[in-house]
Order: sequence, then structure tokens, then C-alpha cells
Amino acid sequence: MIITDPKMAHKMERALLHGGGCYTLDDIDKGLMTGEMQGHVFGKSWAITRVHQWPRKKSVDVLCVVGEIKDMLMLEQVVCQFAKDQNADMLTATGRDGWWGIHTPGWQKAGTLYSKDLKP
Repeated sequence: MIITDPKMAHKMERALLHGGGCYTLDDIDKGLMTGEMQGHVFGKSWAITRVHQWPRKKSVDVLCVVGEIKDMLMLEQVVCQFAKDQNADMLTATGRDGWWGIHTPGWQKAGTLYSKDLKP
């Protein structure tokens, strides 16, 4: 497993579950190893991204961020630079409503993500 810090692994597992359970730590490990996903670190914070080529635009999607808020604000700059280096047109992320209260300039709400569980 790429994630060697047990505390960080626990935080990541919680965040992945909160995000709908679309990924497991093993999925993240595999994505990082194949290059399908990217890991970005600043201080005690970690972001997982995935580059997506749409028909007319290229985006870098932030799948998950865990760590300390003071580091996360600096980590955003690292992720933005990565996206620019990929010639991405935009950066996207999904998060809890509480994150909007501390967002940095330039972010805009592009909609609301809804989900419906189809399995009992």
C-alpha cells in the first residue's frame, strides 16, 4: 500500500466514505501506481486528483483532500500549478457545504451534486 501513515489512511478512508464510497484505499493505491490518479502533498495535507479530458475542455478533478486546514490552503496552490502544467482549463472538486465558508477566491458553485442509492 502506498499510504503508509495509519492516521492519514484512516482520514482518507473516512473522506472516501463521506464522498459516497466510490473509491477505496486500494482503488487510490492502484490509481496512483498506474498514474490514473495523482497525489499532491503539502505539510500534513494530501489531495488526490484525476485528469479528465472532456470533448471541449480538460479538467483536473480533486477527488479527495485530507489533512490540516492551514496546509490545505497552500496545497490548493500546488494542485492549481499541477493543473496548469497539464494545460487544464478548469479545476473541479466536490466537498461538504462547510468548505464553502473557507474557499479561496476564484471558486464558483457550478451546481449541486445529487445522488440516489439504487441498491437496497
